[in-house]
Amino acid sequence: MTVEPHSARRPAHVFGCLGFWLWALVGAGVVLSFISFIGWFFLVPAAVVAYRLAWRSRWNEGPVLLGVVAGAGLPLLLVAALNWSDWHHRVAGDNTPNPFYWGGVGLCLLAAGTVAYAVRARRS
Repeated sequence: MTVEPHSARRPAHVFGCLGFWLWALVGAGVVLSFISFIGWFFLVPAAVVAYRLAWRSRWNEGPVLLGVVAGAGLPLLLVAALNWSDWHHRVAGDNTPNPFYWGGVGLCLLAAGTVAYAVRARRS
């Protein structure tokens, strides 16, 4: 009986992606804790998940840690989405956040983390 070479690689890829997105949750929780007035409610679960992931041998090093960078962009995209309609109807000087700035930085972080993970995961 022969085993096809790609059949053994598939679970490693799925587990790698799972680790990447779990680290992305950590990154999202940390950034959300810094931009929100109820930040402690997001920082404590992110710290618990980071602690648990750091002790898991498969996900404590390597390209899966780039999920923190990708996850950091997710709350910024959320802020951009929530302020999208308000920004178009704003009055000058009312301190409404510009969704283009928040969304641009969020997209850059999300794309940079995801592309860097794809490149690094393919090499290893």
